[in-house]
This record gives sequence, structure tokens and C-alpha cells, in this order.
Amino acid sequence: MTLARTSLLAGVAPLALLVAAGCCPSAPPASINHHLSSPEDLDSIRRVVFIELPQEPGYAGIAEDTTVAMAEAIRARRLFRLDVIGRDDPICETVMLESAEGFSMAQLRQMRDTFHCDAILLGRVRNFRPHPCMRVGLDLCLLDLRRGKPVWVVDHTWDTTDKVVEKRIKQYYCQQLKSGLEPMEWQIVTISPQAFEKFVAFETAQTLRPLPPAELCE
Repeated sequence: MTLARTSLLAGVAPLALLVAAGCCPSAPPASINHHLSSPEDLDSIRRVVFIELPQEPGYAGIAEDTTVAMAEAIRARRLFRLDVIGRDDPICETVMLESAEGFSMAQLRQMRDTFHCDAILLGRVRNFRPHPCMRVGLDLCLLDLRRGKPVWVVDHTWDTTDKVVEKRIKQYYCQQLKSGLEPMEWQIVTISPQAFEKFVAFETAQTLRPLPPAELCE
């Protein structure tokens, strides 16, 4: 028996602009392209191994920083234990982590026995573009190694030139960061790759189990 192959595994404004002082701007809900099998599938997972994202050609450090940001954002959801394993770890040489044809149940059992986990998180960053038109794509797949099925899949691109994304960045800064990035404030997220990666990771992790909506000013 072989898992169906998914596309992502193919190689696996200053605060003065806010509505009112001290209030967060309203923004449309993030529409992240993803699939979540069911909350019950997540509840049955106790430990996940996150294999470090492979490097994006031409942009050293982007994948490593995105891996760190993504791990922090997922852990903040407190859904399961998440451990990150680097691609240069010798243990990764003992199992197949990429397959153009998908993984067989035997290969998934081998991953489970090797990493001692219930599920494995694989993915990649793609099409990174720096400031002034920063953009990044992210593919992720959380595979339940016991049942042999994808539980959570993300395939999305974030573009800072998109006005809807810009509004969500302002709201993210106001609700999650609040301060500490002066004098650039929210605009640092559209300039700094590391700040942008944290925003992307936050929105991605939200698709696992959304946080309650924050109270916004009218």
C-alpha cells in the first residue's frame, strides 16, 4: 500500500494608521491554502518530529530560520510535543524522507521506529523574494505514521505587496508584537526576512487550531 502523493512532497504603516490609539486594526481572516483532516486526528498525536526544511537555492539561512520560526509557532499551539531534527543529523540518512512516488506503509513504519514519534512534519520553502517585494511560499505536510495519511497540509504563498496581507501584518504586529520594533514598527515585517518568517509561521500554525478572535475596535 502506498500513500497518494501530494504536490508539496514532490521533492518534498506606523501605528498612527490604526483606527484609534491603542486599538488593533481590523483585517480579513487569513485565507491560507491548507487541509486539516480533523481535530480528532490531531488529538491522537503525542509526538511529532519536524525535519528541518531544505535550503532554498540562492538564499542561505531562509529555510533554517523558517524552520525555527515554524517550530516556535507550532509549539505555542500546545497540541503535541514537537522536536526538530536537522537534515545533517546522521539519523536522517537511515530513512527515506523524499519520494516522488509517495511513501509505503513499510517506509512509514521505519520512520516511526527510527524517530520514535507518531507523526512526521516535512516540507520546504520556495520562491523566496527579498525586500522591497518580499514573498515566500511554504509547503508542509504532517504525516500520521500510524495510519499512513496526511493530517495537515499547507501549500501557500505570502506576498507583502498584497494589500490584504499588509492589513494582516498590521494586525499581527498590534496583537502579537505590540512593541519592540521601533522605529519601523509593523513595516519591519515587510523588510526583515526573519520578522516576515515569524509572521508566516504564526499564520500557518493558526490553521492547526485557530486562536479565539481578538477583541478589535470598531
